[in-house]
Amino acid sequence: MEDGALIQRIKSGDMDSLERLIRKYYGDVCAYCCRKLRRPDDAEDVTQEVFLHFCRHFESYVQRGKVKTYLYTIAHNLCVNAMRVKKPLPLEDVKMENFTRQSGMEKRWETTDSVQAALNRLPEEQREVILLRFYQDLKLKEIAQVMSSGLSVTKYRLSQGLKTLSRLLSREDWL
Repeated sequence: MEDGALIQRIKSGDMDSLERLIRKYYGDVCAYCCRKLRRPDDAEDVTQEVFLHFCRHFESYVQRGKVKTYLYTIAHNLCVNAMRVKKPLPLEDVKMENFTRQSGMEKRWETTDSVQAALNRLPEEQREVILLRFYQDLKLKEIAQVMSSGLSVTKYRLSQGLKTLSRLLSREDWL
């Protein structure tokens, strides 16, 4: 069912439609929060807060764009607030021995670690644009809306972030 139809049903009091909308976006919003905060427990808390905020302020919600973009905007703002409260967890502090690796997956883990380490070295705005574009599959216009920035600024941040990532990942010590 289209988001617009779900919103109309929710406005008419259909709580099943609200649950359907939450189920539709919960996983994506949680994955975004987890990548941004780098702490699954904090990400889960923020994700729940995103949907609580959506429900609390639903009466004043006016659908001007996509519901998905609105939810990511809420998530972005709540993640920024959460990061102000807690220091980011450095990748070096994550103990990889806690993760079970299958023999065929070891190279994939190393590649993922390298990409994550390179992402962590980017300026926050560039990292954010890359996460929203490639991990959450948002369009540049939607990213600009989520980050409250202009489209040209968003394009520039993406371009600079990709150049820096390319440079970092091509260095021998990252491979």
